[in-house]
Amino acid sequence: MVLTPLSAVDRSAMRWLRDREHPNAFSLLSGDATLATLEWRSREGSFATARNSEGEWTLKRGGFLNPHVTVRAGAGALARLSVHLNYHQIELAGGRSYRFHRAGLLLPAWQVNSADGTEVLHIEPAREGRHLEAGAVVVSPGATELPELLLLVVLSWYFIVLAWFEDEAVENLHKPLEGPDWPSP
Repeated sequence: MVLTPLSAVDRSAMRWLRDREHPNAFSLLSGDATLATLEWRSREGSFATARNSEGEWTLKRGGFLNPHVTVRAGAGALARLSVHLNYHQIELAGGRSYRFHRAGLLLPAWQVNSADGTEVLHIEPAREGRHLEAGAVVVSPGATELPELLLLVVLSWYFIVLAWFEDEAVENLHKPLEGPDWPSP
């Protein structure tokens, strides 16, 4: 699959779509152009690979008492998302930082804000039943030219999907067992 550079498309509105053939993978699109892919090695783990026109990054959750997500290109760290109770902090290798948080208590949407509080991204997951299938990404007009825009979009979506996968796994734990020896409820 040929990936289109972010600079060649409309960056104001993008969407993530779940891959029907690989349910652990998503593609980021703008119009008909595919900008990036994000694929987990397995549903049980947190290791994922993001590919774009310039190369690939790896993403992984770490920490127990101090949970975080790191994004790497080869051996170099590009970004770190630190998890806090009410918000999350994204710190880029160049020193810039962003806040990542839910858009509201009853809204499934998420926002990325700059250090001064200006909204950069608004991401709204879309589900089918209880399963995450897609997500809309709206980029604020002043943020479309940010050099780290694709990194922020990918890291934010990684976090949203990973949390959703964990919720789906917990839901499956509570389903009654079915099989040849088990009656259906």
